[in-house]
Amino acid sequence: MKRNILLFILSFAMAVSAVAQQFVVTGKAIDGKSKNAVDFASAVLLHTDSTVVTATTTNDDGTFKLQAKDAGRYIVKLSYVGFKPLTRIVELSTEKDSIDLGTLQMASNDKVLGAATVTATASRVEQKDDTTMFSASAYRVPAGSTLESLIKQLPGVEVSDDGTIKWNGKTVQEFLINGKDFFKGDTKTAMKNLPTELVSKIKAYDKKSDYTEQTGIDDGEETTVLDIATKRELNESWVSNLDVAYGSHDRYSARFFGTRFTDNTRVTAFGSINNTNDRGFGGPRGFGGGGGGLSTKKDAGFDFSWENGKKKREAGRLELGGFLLYNHNNNSSITKSNSETFLTSGSSSSFANSYSSSRSGSTNVMARLRLEWQPDSMTNINFRPRYNYSESYNTGHSMSATFNSNPYDIEGMTTPLDSIFAENAAQRNPELYAMMVNTNNRWSMGDSKSHSVNADLNLVRRLSSNGRNISFRASGGYTKSESNSYSISSIAYNKEGQENSFLNQFSTTPGRNYNYSLRLGYVEPLGKNWFGEVRYQYSYKYNKSDRSRYNLNKLADLYGKPGYEAITEDDLKYSDATYGSSSQRPAILGTVPTLNKVLNYVRDLNNSQYATYKYTNHTATLGVRYNSGAIRFNAGVDFNPEHTNMAYNRPLQVDTVVTRNVFNVSPQIRFRYKFSKTNQLDIRYRGSSSQPSMTDLLAVVDDSNPLSISMGNPGLKPSWNNSIRVNYNGYNATRQQGIMGGFDVTQTRNSISNRMVYDETTGVRYLRPENINGNWNGRGMFMFNTALGKEKLFNINTFTSLSYDNAVGYVSNMQSGRSAAATSYNLFATPTTDATTVKDYNYYNDIFNSALSQKNTTRTIGVDENLNISYRKSWFDVGLLGKLNYQHARATVQDNANMDTWNFAYGANANFNFDFGLSISTDIRMNSRRGYSDASMNTNELLWNAQIAQSFLKNKAATLSIQFYDILQNQSNISRTLSATQRVDSWNNGINSYFMVHFIYKLNIFPGGSSSKKGDDNDDRPGPPDMRGPGGMPMRPMGPPMGPPMGR
Repeated sequence: MKRNILLFILSFAMAVSAVAQQFVVTGKAIDGKSKNAVDFASAVLLHTDSTVVTATTTNDDGTFKLQAKDAGRYIVKLSYVGFKPLTRIVELSTEKDSIDLGTLQMASNDKVLGAATVTATASRVEQKDDTTMFSASAYRVPAGSTLESLIKQLPGVEVSDDGTIKWNGKTVQEFLINGKDFFKGDTKTAMKNLPTELVSKIKAYDKKSDYTEQTGIDDGEETTVLDIATKRELNESWVSNLDVAYGSHDRYSARFFGTRFTDNTRVTAFGSINNTNDRGFGGPRGFGGGGGGLSTKKDAGFDFSWENGKKKREAGRLELGGFLLYNHNNNSSITKSNSETFLTSGSSSSFANSYSSSRSGSTNVMARLRLEWQPDSMTNINFRPRYNYSESYNTGHSMSATFNSNPYDIEGMTTPLDSIFAENAAQRNPELYAMMVNTNNRWSMGDSKSHSVNADLNLVRRLSSNGRNISFRASGGYTKSESNSYSISSIAYNKEGQENSFLNQFSTTPGRNYNYSLRLGYVEPLGKNWFGEVRYQYSYKYNKSDRSRYNLNKLADLYGKPGYEAITEDDLKYSDATYGSSSQRPAILGTVPTLNKVLNYVRDLNNSQYATYKYTNHTATLGVRYNSGAIRFNAGVDFNPEHTNMAYNRPLQVDTVVTRNVFNVSPQIRFRYKFSKTNQLDIRYRGSSSQPSMTDLLAVVDDSNPLSISMGNPGLKPSWNNSIRVNYNGYNATRQQGIMGGFDVTQTRNSISNRMVYDETTGVRYLRPENINGNWNGRGMFMFNTALGKEKLFNINTFTSLSYDNAVGYVSNMQSGRSAAATSYNLFATPTTDATTVKDYNYYNDIFNSALSQKNTTRTIGVDENLNISYRKSWFDVGLLGKLNYQHARATVQDNANMDTWNFAYGANANFNFDFGLSISTDIRMNSRRGYSDASMNTNELLWNAQIAQSFLKNKAATLSIQFYDILQNQSNISRTLSATQRVDSWNNGINSYFMVHFIYKLNIFPGGSSSKKGDDNDDRPGPPDMRGPGGMPMRPMGPPMGPPMGR
């Protein structure tokens, strides 16, 4: 009996063991030449019929682990861009359930760099700890494209028409190349100049500051970056690219890009010039297109990085890097807009139409240097000096008209602005003229110049191997600036008895400021995986900001009077100007009297200001941090006593010294949980206080613009901001399936917004900052990307965003009977002759106190969807796209604010690459808009772009291409902005329909093989820094290992 029981137990145990048995294959991938580990290589376990069993990627040390459920014969395949695929046959059985393949040497695929080859099984998006990675080989771009066309296709990445890049809703502030700075702080240089053929992978993550990387103390200075990993075959090679083009409408462009990578250095130089708004070809485009005016740009730059070959934390390690960047831009733009300002319930809105044209130019020079030195294994010193120079000019002309009713309600009215400025407008359009309140014909010009020098010094000393360290940071800067502005305005009122205004104004604004700060931090281990941190910072800022304003049109009033003998007849031209037509610039614009004495006669003592600010801040931070394998938690609070001293003089209003002492407290919490190496949850909260500006707190009035009079508010309170962000990222390597979901919410208590009181009879707006509660917004995002089919040739990507904005503002009307008193005086009375005619602060304050005001809440729900379906083979890919942007707005007070705005698009794209060097790229889509007040803005636009390119010469070094933009000539540039108090619809001119013929020549010099470890296997900074050093304290850059697939 006992024997039978024992046999049963043994049989049951063997059965359980057989069911639970796991079959494992392990190994390590290294570079066959350099013998360095190959991280993030694809490791796949396949059946003998090539069906996938499971997949993973190699860790930072090159190791991998594959698991199978059943015994049998399998194929292990390793692959990575720049290497030849490597396969091994393994036989797993119950007797041999674990096989270690040992060290596998991957052979480099050394070949001359050519057009990007699409790998059919390459995953589009992968997740590795805090880093989202995109494989460039999974995306096809037109021949000769720059980084911009690749970035626009990445799931979860949004590129706006102005060039702003967002990843998972966060603005990208920098590009890195192989973990090193690349034109730090300037994203457009990489987007517009870096050829896509150099790129292997793109890594997106939040980069910690230098201070945080070295100490582990989270100072909150995260920077969202895109880190470009270059192809391995580029190491030890020179790569250059020359692209020249000419097209219709005299469009031209030329670009040179050259770079060299070695084990320890990177040198890059580029230059470009174009008059195409820096527009590239390829990649999805937004709803705007080529708007923003007509621009001519010139750019040139030099960037370098060097290190002496010693490893991180090795004594004597030295790194140098920096860049010099020059850019010049000329722009000519035209904007047409119609707007609606919401007033109190029971009253109509205020409507306005405007037209503006401008020419502007800017020149900027930036220089950066980075020095990092490791005098011994426990000390790190980092020094970053910076220099900036900028100058600009602008000239402009605008015409605007304000109406008390919607001019588009008049039957047949399509161009109300042209009609109201037409000759004999009152007789030609009496209905339009009756609803007109005022018109303004304005010319302006200006110039500015500034210099700034800044530097940061960081020193970190580790005191032990368990995470104890001390750190010191010093920073300082100096800026000197000056700007001048000139304007001539002719304002006409429709109100009977209201005197029209002619203004000729000149302002000069010199500025000077400097600042410095000192910070000391200390970290102490508190127990297993627990650390405490304390930090103190002292900072001082000095800012001198003066503004002298002159009313040149008042010279005639003083001419011939005693004491003003210096005024000549020649000076009287400033008091009047004759417009040959509404578009003719007055000859006197931009000139001022030659004698300072004459100029000082008409200094506007009511609106000139002279201010000196001195800020002193003390910040003490206490924090605690916990780091383990799965959990990373940190919490801290900043205590910030602030002292501000302001000497402020507005000659006719106030001459005072104001002192303000405030105490701010800012808590912050962050919790990260790692379900696996490819699945992570991140939750963060931050609370912060913001103070009103010192000038907003002063009882002063600015009436330099008679149509918009603003004043301060001594009763303003500080605002408090709460923000929370929750984000989840996951990746399944077997299915090549990535997912991202999250939301963020921001709420502001006592937010500061401008309350406006509107005078319906004159169109004058009175503005005063006031606290208001109820402003908050939230956004939820979901990204899903998956490959489909046995060979993963199909791909579906969707990025969905739902937003809610609760915008609160005051809408106000001036009470009947107040208007005449408020506007019957001369706003620009000369102080020296009759100061009593200038109204004081109490007068304007009474306007607000007596106005009819209501709190309006505009609730806006936004839906954004971007869906892409693609199929790709080795020589072609095709895709379908759908885009939607919908805004549903409802207001509590003014029904006119209830709006539904639609922007949607659908279409297809295709790319074909043939072995003989011919490539064809094209995209076509329908763009539609609905819900705009101006019917001409509700459009259906069929847009078609295409490119044909032929490569030739040895190794296809030369390419000739022709690009067609907006072949059907349908594209326009229209946008809408909506707030609690106003709606604005705008149209901008731009470069839309044209073609360009390009000649591209690539000179790539390879040394016949590289022993470098750099490139896309860069061990120094392959992703965001691993914030766990000795004892779990953040100390070193992280090699991002991969774990089991999502959901396993």
